[in-house]
This record gives sequence, structure tokens and C-alpha cells, in this order.
Amino acid sequence: MSAPRSGGVGHALVTRPLPIIAVAWLAIVCVGALLTPLLPIPSPTAQDLAATLQTPGPVHPLGTDTLGRDILSRLLYGARVTLANAALATAVALLLGTTIGLIAGYFRGVIDTITSAVADILLSVPSTVILLTIAVVVARNPTILMIVLGVLLSAGMFRAVRASTMDVRAELYISAARTSGLTEGQILARHVFPRILPITIVQGAVLLSLALVIQTGLGFLGIDVSPPNPSWGNMVADAASSLVISVWPIVPPTIVIGLTVLAISVIGDTAQQTIGGRTRRSGLGPRRRQAPARKGGVATDPRPQAERPLLRVSDVSITVPRSDGPLTLVDRVSFEIFAGSIVGLVGESGAGKSITARSLLGILPTDAHIAGDIWFEGHNIAVLSERELARLRGTSIAFIGQEPMSSLSPSFRIGNQLAEIVRQHRGVSRADARRISIELLESVDIRNARDVARLYPHEISGGMAQRVVIAIALAGDPQLLVADEPTTALDVSVQMQVLELLRSLSRSRGLAVLIVTHDWGVVADLCDSAIVMYAGEVVEAAAIEPIFDAPQHPYTRALRAADPHAPREGARLSAIPGQVPPPGSWPDGCRFASRCAFVTDSCRASQIPLRSYVAGHPVRCIRVQELNLVD
Repeated sequence: MSAPRSGGVGHALVTRPLPIIAVAWLAIVCVGALLTPLLPIPSPTAQDLAATLQTPGPVHPLGTDTLGRDILSRLLYGARVTLANAALATAVALLLGTTIGLIAGYFRGVIDTITSAVADILLSVPSTVILLTIAVVVARNPTILMIVLGVLLSAGMFRAVRASTMDVRAELYISAARTSGLTEGQILARHVFPRILPITIVQGAVLLSLALVIQTGLGFLGIDVSPPNPSWGNMVADAASSLVISVWPIVPPTIVIGLTVLAISVIGDTAQQTIGGRTRRSGLGPRRRQAPARKGGVATDPRPQAERPLLRVSDVSITVPRSDGPLTLVDRVSFEIFAGSIVGLVGESGAGKSITARSLLGILPTDAHIAGDIWFEGHNIAVLSERELARLRGTSIAFIGQEPMSSLSPSFRIGNQLAEIVRQHRGVSRADARRISIELLESVDIRNARDVARLYPHEISGGMAQRVVIAIALAGDPQLLVADEPTTALDVSVQMQVLELLRSLSRSRGLAVLIVTHDWGVVADLCDSAIVMYAGEVVEAAAIEPIFDAPQHPYTRALRAADPHAPREGARLSAIPGQVPPPGSWPDGCRFASRCAFVTDSCRASQIPLRSYVAGHPVRCIRVQELNLVD
């Protein structure tokens, strides 16, 4: 495992000559402009009509203009006006464009629609005409003109930031941060903004260069400072009026303007290349851990505390709107999970496993609607608001996704990401958060935890990344861990290590685990019970022994027969014909009917209820006893 690369913008500037030259030039211009009053140079307005249009010499290093004024002095004093006005316009454009672009790209909806329309209008209007019109109204006030210019330039910044934010928002590590319990503001500030910072820097450099050129153009038209005070723009205008007599006065301001614009572009490009992916110190303040909020009047589970499961899902249905009516994705799903137990949610792709698991944390599509009850610790969390669910995530129910690398932000070191979650949920100091982070990494069997904490996600293996994700899930000390295909991206040996880790954590912490999988080997090795789903509904649920030794539903039996891990020396691997019907095309009767070897007309006549022919073993099949699928 390689050590993290060192250096950043400063390192790039030292090892590459062009950025060094650009920084040196910009430093000379800026420092010279600031220290101009202290330098032993003539006044920029002092005229010497006996020494007009002189070329460079000992008295005047850059010569004189048509009125005998020192060009070097006027360039330095003019830089104060030009650079200050350009910086003001750029600051306004960056502040407005970045802030509004982040909000619109992240939250979308009405905010995005309105702000995008305003940006389109600003991009369509001719900025020069607007500035000239306003110059007449405000008596050529350069400050107001630069603020207006900043507003006009912010539209382009908004479009760039909005597009980048939308791309980052779709990445899985943002969902992982949300399920870890971070607020939307924290996700924006600590995870989204660092990813768009490189493009912000590049756009900022472009805007500064553009603002400088526009400011020079306004000065050329006489819309900045009043003569005889200098600016780079009015120096070009004065020199242009004397081109027939002498070319020299226009050379110094043209070269200075060109080199300054080029230097800004080089520095912006260098910063963009080197700052991307670099970590930043966390600035989050301490937060106190809060229990999940409850809405007033919400009923509680009537059973005594000792008899209640940790989680009870009761008749949960999930729908999304469609032009011809709601589309059902999950249909009346019910199951229970007790503290310290490990439950497998099994089925083919498209069965509804993942969306059922995600509904426990409220991380559904934005337009999805959930009906039914989800009782957690005796309270119905299906009716909680997004703000209340955010308090629940990470502290009571934690989530592990399929792709561990996608759940980690590439912009932060592992230790910083883990410490951020620890501080959010436990309200400790930075030092304590770092200590707890190391302990969490050690608790998931990561050796040299201190060294690993200093690495970036791309510097560790997939198996170690999954352990880090599990450590993040444990940061809030949850009671229930929802794991959606946590071993899919891992090889067999690493998969076994992760499963053993989940088993040991469940035993040592009394942690309940709901694991979504299609792998019967994972179910057999890890789970205490299993829930089988097909086409959005539960078709069978039981303890592990009955599910493996005597499955009652034909679908469960077909899945077991098709399990490549089952021992069948010399036998041909079985397969289930057809595929899971997608939402919207489910039949009225048994949804497995088209693929079932035991189907009859009665199976297709009406919906099949979920009932128990053996205590604690519900099954959705009307032919269980007839087919002797139960003893």
C-alpha cells in the first residue's frame, strides 16, 4: 500500500517553471500597486510638457505619455484601480454563482427552475449595453458598475457549478453521507463543495481575467476614474490618440494587461490540476447526539417492551406516480427483526429487496410514497419528516451500500471522514473524534489503523474499504444495521472475512442486521432467519433451518435448487425459466404463476394471502398442503 502523495498547489508551483513565472509577475504587479505611494517615483498626474512622448531612459524607465507623465508611475497607480474593480466584480460573481449553483443543483425543484430561468435571461442580455446604460444612471460610479458586472458574470458561474453539483449529488457516497446522519448543509459544505472546488477555481480565474478586460474597456471609454487619475484603460485610450506621432506609449500598458491576464489563467489552471482530490480540515462544530424525534400523537406498539421486536414492518407499500396512476414497487410487505438477530432478505434482481431495505431509513426516490407502518423501538417511523429521519440515520439505524469505494468521498482522508461522522453523532472534540475513529477502525479488524486513517480511499483495497464503511456505520452506535449486498464487489476470501466481521459485531454489540442478498451461501453462513421476496411481496419467511431443509413456497424451492453453492456432484444445475415481472405488469393472482411448475387456474384467480401452515413460517401459496410442501 502506497503512502499518500504529498504536496499541493505549492508543490506544483515549485516544480513547474511557468506557474512560478506567473505567480512572480502577479506578485510584482499587486505588491507594486499596494506600495506605490511609498516608492520613489513621480506623481502619476505630474506633467512635463518639455519631456513628452519620451522612450525609456534613466529618468523615466518606461518613458512618458503625450503630456510628459511618467508611464511607470501611471501603470502602478492605475493597477490599484483596475485590479480592485476587477476583483470586486469577480468576488460578486463567485459568491452569487457558486452559492446559488450549489443550492439549485443539489436541491433541484422549484429553486432550480427559477434560478435557471434567471441565469438564462442574464446570459442572453448584452452586458456592455447594460453597463453603459447603468453608467449614465449612476454617474459612472465604478463600484456600482462592478457589482452589476459581477451579477451579470454570475450566470455563467451558476451554470458551471449547478452542472457539477448535479453530477456529484448523484454519486453514491453522497447517499452514504446522508444515511450516516449528516445534515444537508453539512453534506453541501463538506462533501459537495470540495468536489466542485477545482471547477470553481478555474471559473474564478476566467471571470477575473474577463472582468479585468471589461474594466479596461470601460476605462478606455472613460467610464472609471476621472482624468487625470490613471487606470489601465484610460492609459490605452490616451496612447491610442497619439499613435500617429509615437507608438511607444501604448506598448507598456498593452504588455502589462496581456501578461496579467495570462498569469491569472496559468495560476487558475495550475490550482485546478493540483487541488482536486485534496483533503481539507473539517470545520464542523460539536453536535449533541439526539434521539429520534417523535411526532405528537403517534401511536406506539401496544405489546409489552420485552415482547416487542426491534423493528416491525407492517403492510408497507411503496408507490411512485405515473401518468396512468401510481406504480407499485413494493406491495404490503411485513416482517420483524429482533435485537441481536441477523435476517437475510433474499430474492432475484427486481424482487424489491433493496427499496424495501432503504425504506427503513427513508432513502427513497423523491417522488415515492410509502404506506403502512414501520415500528422501530415501539414507535412508528414511517410518519416521520425528513428532518426527523435524519436524526434517526446513523444513530439508530445505519446503512452499508453495495460499492464501498462509492460510499467514500475521494476528497477526504479516511480518518477525516470517520471523525466527521463521530463528531456529528457523539458531540465530542476533534481530538476525541480522532481517537474514537482509530478505535472504530481497529474494531473492524484493520491493522495499523493510524496509518490507514491517513490514506485516501483510492489507496486502499476493496475489502479494506468495506471495513471502513462498516466502521463509519458503527460511528453512531446504531441498534440496526441495514446492509445492501455488502459483499457483491469482493472476492470470495474477502467476502468470508466481511461476513465473519458482521457476525462478530452482531454478537459483541447486540447489533441487529438486515442483509440484502441473492447469495444463499451468505444466508446460510451468516443469518438466523430469511425473508424471501418476489415481485414486490414477501412469499416466505422462516428461520434458517426450515428455509434450507423444508422450504414451502415453490419459488424458494426453485431458488434453492438453482443455488450454485448447493452440493450436487454430477448433477445438472437447475434454472428458473423466465424472469421476475416488472412493476406494473404483475398478474392478479400468484405473481410466480408464469414460472411455477405447480400452477393451476386457482393460483391465477385472485391474490394469494400470506398465511402460516406451520407456526412461525408464513408462506404465500395455496397449494402448500396439497403438494406436501409442509410436513
